[in-house]
Amino acid sequence: MKNLLLAVLLISNATIANQAFQSNHLNGNVWSNFNQQFQQFNNKMRDMQNSSIFGAQTNRYFDDKTNHYVIEIKVSGLTKENLNITAKNNMIHIEGGIKKTEKTANSSRSSSKRFSQSYSLPNDADSENIDAEFKENILIVSIPKLDTPKPQVNKVIIK
Repeated sequence: MKNLLLAVLLISNATIANQAFQSNHLNGNVWSNFNQQFQQFNNKMRDMQNSSIFGAQTNRYFDDKTNHYVIEIKVSGLTKENLNITAKNNMIHIEGGIKKTEKTANSSRSSSKRFSQSYSLPNDADSENIDAEFKENILIVSIPKLDTPKPQVNKVIIK
């Protein structure tokens, strides 16, 4: 009988201790700490995406004076001939890359560097009249804002 009471007492204490541990640690501090670590990781990944091997730094804003959306990308190591900009399906894609080949008397070595950035265009962006300029290692993409946004839904008339 003593052994049975001792076993019941040990099991009940272990159960109470386990419930307290789970409610205090798993639902609170542990998950909170995990969320903070995940946010830090996510921020570092976003920073890495915004700075590529070319040292690209991106700045996006709306210019009230010109009524244009502007994307500025400072890119070291590229020229305008190494850049490609396309607009499709309400997205703008900016790509760049270089390929180097070094030849010596006995061998040759090739290397290439590429970067790609894509942005969603606002509903009121005029994707038909996008301008781009490249000077002093800065690519400036200027997207006019339409007076009336493009319709999100095209109504189909039933015949």
